[in-house]
Amino acid sequence: MASFFGQEIYSPLLLAFVEEDGDNLMSSHTPTFSGIDASYRLPDNVALITLQELEDGKVLLRLAHPYEIEEDSVLSVMTRVELKKLFRGKKRSQEMTLPANQEREEMEKKILVWEVEGEENQNSKVIRGSQVDPKDLEVELAPMEIRTFVIEFEVDLMTAAFKRIVDA
Repeated sequence: MASFFGQEIYSPLLLAFVEEDGDNLMSSHTPTFSGIDASYRLPDNVALITLQELEDGKVLLRLAHPYEIEEDSVLSVMTRVELKKLFRGKKRSQEMTLPANQEREEMEKKILVWEVEGEENQNSKVIRGSQVDPKDLEVELAPMEIRTFVIEFEVDLMTAAFKRIVDA
């Protein structure tokens, strides 16, 4: 669990309390909406590091696997996140580079492979999660990997969800 200590220090949970007037409880209560399937939770070795609303019903999502290889006997393994269950009502998702300025697929076409004379290839290949399964929408994360996505939602679904919250 050493990898999550940094998150606890730099991004701690914030507890907030407010005084409620007993007669005015319903008018001050804000209903909430969750797009996450109630039966689903992120694996213990995955951290959600960015969830930011963009424009036109899009959301920026970054998932991280904070453990190194062999750091923990249970948590330092390849893991999967089910985007279908993490976000209901999504229209499509596109994997992006870490800064989210280009599609990952386009970036991978531009990667240069360097051959160094005098060095033997000692299995120095970086371990990475596989491509997103387009049917099951499962994201695979390798130890120490961060994956970035732009998820597009049906604007009508988001508007309807927001209207349900406001009208409640």
